[in-house]
Amino acid sequence: MRMPTRSWSEAFFQALQYSEPTEALARYWHDLPRRGENIVPHRSDFKLHEIAGHLDETYMSKFCGPEELIILASGSVLVRLLGADITGKNIFKLVPQENYQQQVDYYQKLKAQPCAGALTRWGASLKGRPFVYRTMQLPLLGDTNEVEFFVGTGVIRTSHQLGDQLSVDEKVHVEQHEQVFINIGAGVPDTP
Repeated sequence: MRMPTRSWSEAFFQALQYSEPTEALARYWHDLPRRGENIVPHRSDFKLHEIAGHLDETYMSKFCGPEELIILASGSVLVRLLGADITGKNIFKLVPQENYQQQVDYYQKLKAQPCAGALTRWGASLKGRPFVYRTMQLPLLGDTNEVEFFVGTGVIRTSHQLGDQLSVDEKVHVEQHEQVFINIGAGVPDTP
């Protein structure tokens, strides 16, 4: 299946539909300075206090190894929705085993050919509560001028009031529905 790709501007405006914090983060990231020929801003230029009013839906992660993407910060809305603080945890260890390689491959592609991304996941709790969970990933360079960080937002969309209910369910079944690679100037990865 070929994954859809979108230009930055089209994806940016699509992101505006996610939430106000996603819009604020995307605008802030887009306006950060780029050093030299880099199309991705540096982590050191990204200041969390600049989006302080929207940190509750924001997360930041860092690659610490090929299959280790550690959550450095997780907003309070994400903690409430997920039912636990995931700060310090490896993103890849949080997904169901059957989705593990798909997640590793997705983030490795975002890292190897710098681009932004959007994931849509759907699922149901053990109590049968349906939900759609959307995340946006925006790359940031580390000291070596390589993509080392991602900053983004996570938003649950559902026809039911789910936020508080998710945190009391013991287990949530999640399947990845869509991966979108967003061209920010370096193209997008080839996908099968």
